[in-house]
Amino acid sequence: MRIRFIEKTITILFDIIAINIAFLTAFYLRYKSGFFPESYHPELAVSAFFIPAVWLCIGWLFVFFFTGLYRDWYKESRLDEFFVVLRTVIFGLFFLLLITSAEGLVAFAKTGNPAWIITRTKVTILSTYGLCMLFFATVNRFTMHTILAMLFARGIAAQRVLIIGAHHSGSQLLADLQRYPHMGYKVIGFIDDDGRKKGTLVDGLSVLGTYSDIPGIVSALRVDGMIVSHVSASANEILRITSYTSDLRVPIYMVPSLRDVITGHLKTHQIFGIPLMVLLVDHMPAWQAQVKRILDIFVAVTLLIVSAPILAVVALVIRLTSEGAAVYSQERIGRNGKPFIIYKFRSMYIDAEKRSGPQWATKNDPRITPVGRIIRTTRLDEFPQLYNVLVGEMTLVGPRPERQFFIDELKKEIPWYVRRMKMKPGLTGWAQVKHKYDTSIEDVKQKLMYDLYYFENMSLTLDLKILILTVWVMFTGKGAH
Repeated sequence: MRIRFIEKTITILFDIIAINIAFLTAFYLRYKSGFFPESYHPELAVSAFFIPAVWLCIGWLFVFFFTGLYRDWYKESRLDEFFVVLRTVIFGLFFLLLITSAEGLVAFAKTGNPAWIITRTKVTILSTYGLCMLFFATVNRFTMHTILAMLFARGIAAQRVLIIGAHHSGSQLLADLQRYPHMGYKVIGFIDDDGRKKGTLVDGLSVLGTYSDIPGIVSALRVDGMIVSHVSASANEILRITSYTSDLRVPIYMVPSLRDVITGHLKTHQIFGIPLMVLLVDHMPAWQAQVKRILDIFVAVTLLIVSAPILAVVALVIRLTSEGAAVYSQERIGRNGKPFIIYKFRSMYIDAEKRSGPQWATKNDPRITPVGRIIRTTRLDEFPQLYNVLVGEMTLVGPRPERQFFIDELKKEIPWYVRRMKMKPGLTGWAQVKHKYDTSIEDVKQKLMYDLYYFENMSLTLDLKILILTVWVMFTGKGAH
Protein backbone atom coordinates (compact mmCIF):
# COMPACT_ATOMS: atom_id res chain seq x y z
CA MET A 1 0.00 0.00 0.00
CA ARG A 2 1.11 3.58 -0.62
CA ILE A 3 1.23 4.56 3.05
CA ARG A 4 3.49 1.66 3.94
CA PHE A 5 5.84 2.38 1.04
CA ILE A 6 6.05 6.05 1.99
CA GLU A 7 6.71 5.26 5.65
CA LYS A 8 9.37 2.65 4.84
CA THR A 9 11.17 4.95 2.39
CA ILE A 10 11.22 7.89 4.80
CA THR A 11 12.27 5.65 7.70
CA ILE A 12 15.23 4.16 5.82
CA LEU A 13 16.42 7.58 4.61
CA PHE A 14 16.17 9.01 8.13
CA ASP A 15 17.96 5.97 9.55
CA ILE A 16 20.87 6.37 7.11
CA ILE A 17 21.21 10.00 8.20
CA ALA A 18 20.95 9.14 11.91
CA ILE A 19 23.48 6.28 11.69
CA ASN A 20 26.08 8.50 10.03
CA ILE A 21 25.45 11.44 12.40
CA ALA A 22 25.90 9.05 15.34
CA PHE A 23 29.21 7.87 13.85
CA LEU A 24 30.48 11.43 13.28
CA THR A 25 29.40 12.50 16.77
CA ALA A 26 31.13 9.53 18.40
CA PHE A 27 34.26 10.23 16.31
CA TYR A 28 34.27 13.88 17.41
CA LEU A 29 33.73 13.05 21.09
CA ARG A 30 36.39 10.38 21.04
CA TYR A 31 39.18 11.95 19.02
CA LYS A 32 38.52 15.70 18.72
CA SER A 33 36.67 16.99 21.79
CA GLY A 34 39.31 16.34 24.43
CA PHE A 35 36.77 14.57 26.67
CA PHE A 36 39.01 11.49 26.43
CA PRO A 37 42.60 12.72 26.85
CA GLU A 38 44.09 9.28 26.21
CA SER A 39 42.62 9.18 22.70
CA TYR A 40 42.76 12.89 21.76
CA HIS A 41 44.07 13.10 18.17
CA PRO A 42 43.20 16.47 16.57
CA GLU A 43 45.19 15.58 13.45
CA LEU A 44 43.12 12.44 12.74
CA ALA A 45 40.88 12.84 9.68
CA VAL A 46 37.38 11.34 9.62
CA SER A 47 37.93 10.40 5.97
CA ALA A 48 40.25 7.63 7.17
CA PHE A 49 37.16 5.87 8.53
CA PHE A 50 35.03 6.20 5.40
CA ILE A 51 34.97 2.48 4.50
CA PRO A 52 34.21 1.30 8.09
CA ALA A 53 31.43 3.92 8.28
CA VAL A 54 29.83 2.55 5.10
CA TRP A 55 29.92 -1.02 6.41
CA LEU A 56 28.55 0.12 9.77
CA CYS A 57 25.65 1.86 8.04
CA ILE A 58 24.80 -1.26 6.00
CA GLY A 59 25.13 -3.45 9.10
CA TRP A 60 22.80 -1.26 11.20
CA LEU A 61 20.16 -1.25 8.46
CA PHE A 62 20.21 -5.06 8.45
CA VAL A 63 19.94 -5.13 12.25
CA PHE A 64 17.04 -2.67 12.19
CA PHE A 65 15.31 -4.81 9.57
CA PHE A 66 15.71 -8.09 11.46
CA THR A 67 14.56 -6.64 14.80
CA GLY A 68 11.29 -5.33 13.36
CA LEU A 69 11.99 -1.60 13.28
CA TYR A 70 10.57 -1.37 9.77
CA ARG A 71 7.06 -2.44 10.60
CA ASP A 72 4.17 0.05 10.73
CA TRP A 73 5.22 2.04 13.81
CA TYR A 74 3.22 5.16 12.93
CA LYS A 75 0.16 3.53 14.56
CA GLU A 76 1.94 2.43 17.73
CA SER A 77 3.24 3.88 20.98
CA ARG A 78 6.43 5.94 20.83
CA LEU A 79 7.46 4.42 24.16
CA ASP A 80 7.12 0.91 22.75
CA GLU A 81 9.20 1.93 19.76
CA PHE A 82 11.89 3.41 22.02
CA PHE A 83 12.30 0.11 23.87
CA VAL A 84 12.64 -1.72 20.55
CA VAL A 85 15.30 0.80 19.46
CA LEU A 86 17.09 0.28 22.79
CA ARG A 87 17.02 -3.50 22.37
CA THR A 88 18.23 -3.16 18.79
CA VAL A 89 21.17 -0.93 19.70
CA ILE A 90 22.23 -3.29 22.49
CA PHE A 91 22.07 -6.23 20.08
CA GLY A 92 24.03 -4.31 17.44
CA LEU A 93 26.74 -3.32 19.94
CA PHE A 94 27.08 -6.91 21.11
CA PHE A 95 27.50 -8.05 17.51
CA LEU A 96 30.03 -5.25 16.92
CA LEU A 97 31.91 -6.35 20.04
CA LEU A 98 32.19 -9.88 18.68
CA ILE A 99 33.52 -8.63 15.33
CA THR A 100 36.12 -6.34 16.90
CA SER A 101 37.19 -8.99 19.43
CA ALA A 102 38.32 -11.65 16.95
CA GLU A 103 42.00 -10.95 17.61
CA GLY A 104 41.39 -10.79 21.36
CA LEU A 105 39.62 -14.18 21.32
CA VAL A 106 42.68 -15.74 19.68
CA ALA A 107 44.92 -14.15 22.33
CA PHE A 108 42.57 -15.37 25.07
CA ALA A 109 42.79 -18.91 23.70
CA LYS A 110 46.56 -18.73 23.93
CA THR A 111 46.98 -16.91 27.25
CA GLY A 112 43.73 -17.49 29.14
CA ASN A 113 43.61 -13.79 29.99
CA PRO A 114 40.12 -12.32 29.31
CA ALA A 115 41.56 -8.80 29.33
CA TRP A 116 42.58 -9.41 25.72
CA ILE A 117 38.90 -9.65 24.72
CA ILE A 118 37.31 -6.64 26.42
CA THR A 119 39.68 -3.79 27.12
CA ARG A 120 38.80 -0.57 28.91
CA THR A 121 39.39 1.40 25.72
CA LYS A 122 37.06 -0.82 23.71
CA VAL A 123 34.31 -0.55 26.33
CA THR A 124 34.62 3.25 26.33
CA ILE A 125 34.50 3.48 22.54
CA LEU A 126 31.49 1.15 22.21
CA SER A 127 29.64 2.85 25.06
CA THR A 128 30.13 6.28 23.51
CA TYR A 129 29.09 5.03 20.10
CA GLY A 130 26.10 3.15 21.55
CA LEU A 131 24.77 6.19 23.39
CA CYS A 132 25.10 8.25 20.20
CA MET A 133 23.27 5.57 18.20
CA LEU A 134 20.47 5.33 20.78
CA PHE A 135 20.03 9.11 20.95
CA PHE A 136 20.05 9.81 17.22
CA ALA A 137 18.04 6.71 16.23
CA THR A 138 15.35 7.67 18.76
CA VAL A 139 15.27 11.36 17.83
CA ASN A 140 15.26 10.37 14.17
CA ARG A 141 12.21 8.15 14.51
CA PHE A 142 10.28 10.56 16.71
CA THR A 143 11.02 13.34 14.19
CA MET A 144 9.95 11.16 11.28
CA HIS A 145 6.65 10.23 12.95
CA THR A 146 6.01 13.89 13.79
CA ILE A 147 6.45 14.75 10.11
CA LEU A 148 4.15 11.88 9.09
CA ALA A 149 1.52 13.03 11.60
CA MET A 150 1.69 16.55 10.14
CA LEU A 151 1.25 15.17 6.62
CA PHE A 152 -1.65 12.97 7.72
CA ALA A 153 -3.35 15.89 9.47
CA ARG A 154 -3.33 17.71 6.14
CA GLY A 155 -4.71 14.68 4.32
CA ILE A 156 -1.41 13.92 2.60
CA ALA A 157 -0.53 10.21 2.20
CA ALA A 158 -3.40 9.20 4.51
CA GLN A 159 -4.74 5.65 4.43
CA ARG A 160 -8.04 5.58 2.51
CA VAL A 161 -10.56 3.46 4.41
CA LEU A 162 -14.17 2.33 4.12
CA ILE A 163 -16.50 2.00 7.09
CA ILE A 164 -18.71 -1.08 6.92
CA GLY A 165 -22.03 -0.25 8.54
CA ALA A 166 -24.01 2.89 7.64
CA HIS A 167 -25.72 3.36 11.01
CA HIS A 168 -25.12 4.92 14.43
CA SER A 169 -21.97 2.89 15.14
CA GLY A 170 -20.56 3.84 11.76
CA SER A 171 -21.29 7.52 12.38
CA GLN A 172 -19.57 7.36 15.78
CA LEU A 173 -16.54 5.65 14.25
CA LEU A 174 -16.38 8.30 11.52
CA ALA A 175 -16.46 11.06 14.15
CA ASP A 176 -13.59 9.41 16.06
CA LEU A 177 -11.47 9.04 12.93
CA GLN A 178 -12.09 12.65 11.90
CA ARG A 179 -11.20 13.82 15.41
CA TYR A 180 -7.71 12.30 15.05
CA PRO A 181 -6.57 13.03 11.45
CA HIS A 182 -2.90 12.68 12.46
CA MET A 183 -3.47 8.91 12.77
CA GLY A 184 -3.50 8.77 8.97
CA TYR A 185 -7.02 7.48 8.21
CA LYS A 186 -9.22 9.17 5.61
CA VAL A 187 -12.75 7.75 5.37
CA ILE A 188 -13.95 7.85 1.75
CA GLY A 189 -17.37 6.26 2.20
CA PHE A 190 -19.59 3.62 3.75
CA ILE A 191 -20.52 0.06 2.85
CA ASP A 192 -23.83 -1.40 4.04
CA ASP A 193 -25.54 -4.68 3.22
CA ASP A 194 -28.92 -2.93 3.01
CA GLY A 195 -29.16 -2.18 -0.69
CA ARG A 196 -31.79 0.52 -0.03
CA LYS A 197 -29.10 2.72 1.54
CA LYS A 198 -26.90 2.69 -1.56
CA GLY A 199 -26.34 6.23 -2.82
CA THR A 200 -27.60 7.90 0.36
CA LEU A 201 -25.45 10.16 2.53
CA VAL A 202 -24.33 9.47 6.09
CA ASP A 203 -22.68 12.44 7.81
CA GLY A 204 -21.76 13.86 4.42
CA LEU A 205 -20.27 10.64 3.01
CA SER A 206 -21.94 8.37 0.48
CA VAL A 207 -23.00 4.76 0.99
CA LEU A 208 -21.04 3.33 -1.93
CA GLY A 209 -22.58 -0.13 -2.11
CA THR A 210 -23.22 -3.49 -0.48
CA TYR A 211 -20.83 -6.30 0.49
CA SER A 212 -20.85 -7.71 -3.03
CA ASP A 213 -19.69 -4.34 -4.38
CA ILE A 214 -16.56 -4.28 -2.18
CA PRO A 215 -14.05 -5.72 -4.73
CA GLY A 216 -15.01 -3.19 -7.40
CA ILE A 217 -15.03 -0.28 -4.95
CA VAL A 218 -11.60 -1.22 -3.52
CA SER A 219 -10.13 -1.36 -7.02
CA ALA A 220 -11.79 1.79 -8.36
CA LEU A 221 -11.15 4.03 -5.32
CA ARG A 222 -7.74 2.61 -4.30
CA VAL A 223 -8.94 1.64 -0.83
CA ASP A 224 -6.23 0.86 1.77
CA GLY A 225 -8.38 -0.68 4.52
CA MET A 226 -11.86 -1.39 5.88
CA ILE A 227 -13.32 -1.13 9.38
CA VAL A 228 -16.39 -3.08 10.50
CA SER A 229 -18.09 -0.61 12.84
CA HIS A 230 -20.79 -2.70 14.51
CA VAL A 231 -19.69 -4.52 17.64
CA SER A 232 -22.48 -7.06 17.38
CA ALA A 233 -21.37 -8.35 13.97
CA SER A 234 -21.84 -12.11 14.00
CA ALA A 235 -19.32 -14.66 12.75
CA ASN A 236 -21.60 -15.45 9.82
CA GLU A 237 -21.76 -11.79 8.82
CA ILE A 238 -17.98 -11.47 9.04
CA LEU A 239 -17.75 -14.59 6.89
CA ARG A 240 -19.99 -12.95 4.29
CA ILE A 241 -17.78 -9.87 4.28
CA THR A 242 -14.55 -11.84 4.03
CA SER A 243 -15.97 -14.00 1.25
CA TYR A 244 -15.91 -10.88 -0.94
CA THR A 245 -12.48 -9.73 0.28
CA SER A 246 -10.44 -12.97 0.32
CA ASP A 247 -8.54 -11.96 -2.83
CA LEU A 248 -7.97 -8.36 -1.74
CA ARG A 249 -4.73 -7.36 -0.05
CA VAL A 250 -6.28 -4.82 2.31
CA PRO A 251 -6.49 -5.07 6.11
CA ILE A 252 -9.91 -5.47 7.73
CA TYR A 253 -10.47 -4.15 11.25
CA MET A 254 -13.45 -4.63 13.54
CA VAL A 255 -14.58 -2.98 16.77
CA PRO A 256 -14.52 -5.97 19.17
CA SER A 257 -17.09 -7.04 21.69
CA LEU A 258 -16.04 -7.35 25.34
CA ARG A 259 -16.03 -11.14 24.95
CA ASP A 260 -13.60 -10.95 22.02
CA VAL A 261 -11.21 -8.77 24.03
CA ILE A 262 -11.35 -11.00 27.13
CA THR A 263 -10.90 -14.27 25.27
CA GLY A 264 -8.11 -12.84 23.15
CA HIS A 265 -9.18 -14.78 20.08
CA LEU A 266 -8.02 -12.03 17.74
CA LYS A 267 -5.08 -9.64 17.77
CA THR A 268 -5.94 -6.05 18.65
CA HIS A 269 -4.19 -2.71 18.41
CA GLN A 270 -5.16 0.72 19.63
CA ILE A 271 -6.43 3.54 17.40
CA PHE A 272 -7.55 6.70 19.26
CA GLY A 273 -7.96 4.54 22.40
CA ILE A 274 -10.33 2.03 20.80
CA PRO A 275 -9.01 -1.52 20.47
CA LEU A 276 -9.61 -2.75 16.92
CA MET A 277 -9.40 -6.41 16.02
CA VAL A 278 -7.26 -7.05 12.98
CA LEU A 279 -8.98 -9.71 10.89
CA LEU A 280 -6.98 -12.11 8.75
CA VAL A 281 -3.72 -10.27 9.30
CA ASP A 282 -0.25 -11.75 8.72
CA HIS A 283 0.97 -12.22 12.29
CA MET A 284 4.54 -13.17 11.40
CA PRO A 285 6.81 -10.10 11.10
CA ALA A 286 7.91 -9.38 7.53
CA TRP A 287 11.56 -10.13 8.23
CA GLN A 288 10.67 -13.50 9.76
CA ALA A 289 8.47 -14.31 6.76
CA GLN A 290 11.43 -13.63 4.46
CA VAL A 291 13.76 -15.77 6.58
CA LYS A 292 11.07 -18.47 6.59
CA ARG A 293 11.00 -18.47 2.78
CA ILE A 294 14.80 -18.73 2.61
CA LEU A 295 14.70 -21.68 5.03
CA ASP A 296 11.93 -23.30 2.96
CA ILE A 297 14.14 -23.24 -0.14
CA PHE A 298 17.28 -24.40 1.69
CA VAL A 299 15.57 -27.27 3.55
CA ALA A 300 13.57 -28.40 0.50
CA VAL A 301 16.68 -28.58 -1.70
CA THR A 302 18.72 -30.32 1.03
CA LEU A 303 16.04 -32.91 1.82
CA LEU A 304 15.38 -33.67 -1.85
CA ILE A 305 19.08 -34.34 -2.41
CA VAL A 306 19.73 -36.28 0.80
CA SER A 307 16.54 -38.37 0.69
CA ALA A 308 16.61 -39.07 -3.07
CA PRO A 309 17.75 -42.73 -2.68
CA ILE A 310 15.08 -43.42 -0.03
CA LEU A 311 12.37 -41.76 -2.10
CA ALA A 312 13.40 -43.81 -5.13
CA VAL A 313 13.03 -47.01 -3.09
CA VAL A 314 9.62 -45.91 -1.77
CA ALA A 315 8.44 -45.17 -5.31
CA LEU A 316 9.65 -48.56 -6.52
CA VAL A 317 7.94 -50.45 -3.67
CA ILE A 318 4.64 -48.63 -4.35
CA ARG A 319 4.79 -49.53 -8.04
CA LEU A 320 5.61 -53.20 -7.31
CA THR A 321 2.90 -53.72 -4.67
CA SER A 322 -0.12 -52.07 -6.28
CA GLU A 323 -1.33 -50.82 -9.64
CA GLY A 324 -0.96 -47.19 -10.56
CA ALA A 325 1.70 -44.50 -10.52
CA ALA A 326 3.89 -44.09 -7.44
CA VAL A 327 3.21 -40.36 -7.27
CA TYR A 328 -0.22 -38.85 -7.83
CA SER A 329 -1.29 -35.25 -8.26
CA GLN A 330 -4.42 -33.55 -7.02
CA GLU A 331 -5.78 -30.01 -6.99
CA ARG A 332 -5.73 -28.37 -3.58
CA ILE A 333 -6.58 -24.87 -2.43
CA GLY A 334 -3.73 -22.67 -1.29
CA ARG A 335 -3.40 -19.26 0.32
CA ASN A 336 -6.31 -16.88 -0.31
CA GLY A 337 -8.21 -19.61 -2.15
CA LYS A 338 -5.70 -19.98 -4.99
CA PRO A 339 -5.71 -23.54 -6.43
CA PHE A 340 -2.50 -25.46 -7.11
CA ILE A 341 -1.45 -29.04 -7.86
CA ILE A 342 -0.11 -31.03 -4.93
CA TYR A 343 2.09 -34.13 -5.25
CA LYS A 344 2.11 -37.13 -2.90
CA PHE A 345 3.24 -40.72 -2.86
CA ARG A 346 0.15 -42.80 -3.55
CA SER A 347 -1.05 -44.49 -0.35
CA MET A 348 -4.45 -45.66 -1.63
CA TYR A 349 -5.54 -48.08 -4.31
CA ILE A 350 -5.97 -46.49 -7.72
CA ASP A 351 -9.39 -44.86 -8.30
CA ALA A 352 -10.21 -45.34 -4.60
CA GLU A 353 -12.79 -42.53 -4.66
CA LYS A 354 -14.19 -43.18 -8.13
CA ARG A 355 -17.42 -44.66 -6.77
CA SER A 356 -17.65 -43.16 -3.31
CA GLY A 357 -16.53 -39.63 -4.16
CA PRO A 358 -14.40 -37.51 -1.80
CA GLN A 359 -14.63 -38.71 1.80
CA TRP A 360 -12.69 -38.58 5.05
CA ALA A 361 -10.14 -41.27 5.84
CA THR A 362 -11.29 -43.76 8.47
CA LYS A 363 -9.57 -46.10 10.87
CA ASN A 364 -8.53 -49.24 8.99
CA ASP A 365 -9.62 -47.49 5.79
CA PRO A 366 -9.97 -50.21 3.06
CA ARG A 367 -8.86 -47.73 0.41
CA ILE A 368 -5.33 -47.56 1.88
CA THR A 369 -2.75 -50.07 0.66
CA PRO A 370 -0.47 -51.99 3.09
CA VAL A 371 2.50 -49.93 1.94
CA GLY A 372 0.32 -46.84 2.13
CA ARG A 373 -0.26 -47.39 5.85
CA ILE A 374 3.48 -47.40 6.46
CA ILE A 375 4.28 -44.29 4.46
CA ARG A 376 1.31 -42.41 5.96
CA THR A 377 2.41 -43.35 9.48
CA THR A 378 5.97 -42.15 8.83
CA ARG A 379 4.78 -39.16 6.77
CA LEU A 380 6.89 -40.31 3.82
CA ASP A 381 3.86 -39.88 1.56
CA GLU A 382 4.23 -36.11 1.95
CA PHE A 383 7.85 -35.87 0.71
CA PRO A 384 7.02 -35.13 -2.97
CA GLN A 385 5.46 -31.90 -1.69
CA LEU A 386 8.98 -30.59 -1.18
CA TYR A 387 8.63 -29.58 -4.83
CA ASN A 388 5.56 -27.50 -3.91
CA VAL A 389 7.59 -25.91 -1.11
CA LEU A 390 10.46 -25.17 -3.49
CA VAL A 391 8.25 -23.32 -6.00
CA GLY A 392 6.49 -21.35 -3.26
CA GLU A 393 3.03 -22.95 -3.42
CA MET A 394 3.55 -24.38 0.07
CA THR A 395 5.79 -23.81 3.05
CA LEU A 396 7.44 -26.23 5.45
CA VAL A 397 5.14 -25.29 8.34
CA GLY A 398 1.51 -24.31 7.92
CA PRO A 399 -2.00 -25.79 7.76
CA ARG A 400 -2.50 -28.74 5.43
CA PRO A 401 -3.99 -27.80 2.04
CA GLU A 402 -7.55 -29.05 1.51
CA ARG A 403 -9.71 -29.85 -1.51
CA GLN A 404 -12.36 -27.43 -2.72
CA PHE A 405 -15.12 -30.00 -2.09
CA PHE A 406 -14.31 -30.18 1.61
CA ILE A 407 -13.66 -26.44 1.92
CA ASP A 408 -17.18 -25.70 0.64
CA GLU A 409 -18.59 -28.03 3.29
CA LEU A 410 -16.34 -26.77 6.07
CA LYS A 411 -17.26 -23.12 5.46
CA LYS A 412 -20.87 -24.02 6.24
CA GLU A 413 -19.96 -25.94 9.39
CA ILE A 414 -17.16 -23.80 10.81
CA PRO A 415 -17.68 -20.00 10.86
CA TRP A 416 -14.01 -18.98 11.05
CA TYR A 417 -12.63 -21.58 8.62
CA VAL A 418 -11.86 -18.79 6.14
CA ARG A 419 -9.12 -17.50 8.49
CA ARG A 420 -7.22 -20.73 7.96
CA MET A 421 -7.06 -20.02 4.25
CA LYS A 422 -5.12 -16.79 4.81
CA MET A 423 -2.02 -18.88 5.54
CA LYS A 424 0.18 -20.57 2.98
CA PRO A 425 -0.41 -24.36 3.32
CA GLY A 426 2.39 -26.38 4.86
CA LEU A 427 4.13 -29.73 4.58
CA THR A 428 3.60 -30.12 8.31
CA GLY A 429 1.91 -28.04 10.97
CA TRP A 430 0.86 -27.64 14.58
CA ALA A 431 -2.32 -29.60 13.90
CA GLN A 432 -0.39 -32.45 12.26
CA VAL A 433 1.94 -32.99 15.20
CA LYS A 434 -0.84 -32.59 17.77
CA HIS A 435 -3.64 -34.52 16.06
CA LYS A 436 -4.25 -37.48 13.78
CA TYR A 437 -5.50 -37.74 10.21
CA ASP A 438 -8.98 -36.31 9.64
CA THR A 439 -11.71 -38.94 9.88
CA SER A 440 -14.73 -36.69 10.51
CA ILE A 441 -15.91 -33.10 10.63
CA GLU A 442 -15.20 -33.13 14.38
CA ASP A 443 -11.55 -33.93 13.67
CA VAL A 444 -11.40 -31.00 11.27
CA LYS A 445 -12.91 -28.68 13.89
CA GLN A 446 -10.32 -29.83 16.42
CA LYS A 447 -7.47 -29.36 13.96
CA LEU A 448 -8.82 -25.93 13.02
CA MET A 449 -8.28 -24.84 16.62
CA TYR A 450 -4.65 -25.92 16.34
CA ASP A 451 -4.30 -24.11 12.99
CA LEU A 452 -5.78 -20.91 14.41
CA TYR A 453 -3.43 -21.15 17.39
CA TYR A 454 -0.54 -21.32 14.92
CA PHE A 455 -2.03 -18.42 12.94
CA GLU A 456 -2.12 -16.19 16.03
CA ASN A 457 1.38 -17.21 17.21
CA MET A 458 3.35 -17.60 13.98
CA SER A 459 7.10 -17.29 14.55
CA LEU A 460 10.35 -18.90 13.51
CA THR A 461 10.65 -20.35 17.02
CA LEU A 462 7.28 -22.09 16.77
CA ASP A 463 8.19 -23.34 13.28
CA LEU A 464 11.38 -24.88 14.65
CA LYS A 465 9.44 -26.58 17.43
CA ILE A 466 6.95 -28.01 14.93
CA LEU A 467 9.73 -29.31 12.67
CA ILE A 468 11.39 -31.06 15.62
CA LEU A 469 8.07 -32.62 16.64
CA THR A 470 7.48 -33.69 13.03
CA VAL A 471 10.75 -35.64 13.03
CA TRP A 472 9.58 -37.29 16.28
CA VAL A 473 6.24 -38.21 14.67
CA MET A 474 8.02 -39.71 11.67
CA PHE A 475 10.12 -42.02 13.82
CA THR A 476 7.44 -42.95 16.38
CA GLY A 477 4.26 -42.92 14.24
CA LYS A 478 2.56 -40.72 16.83
CA GLY A 479 -0.36 -38.69 15.52
CA ALA A 480 -1.22 -40.98 12.59
CA HIS A 481 -3.37 -44.05 12.03
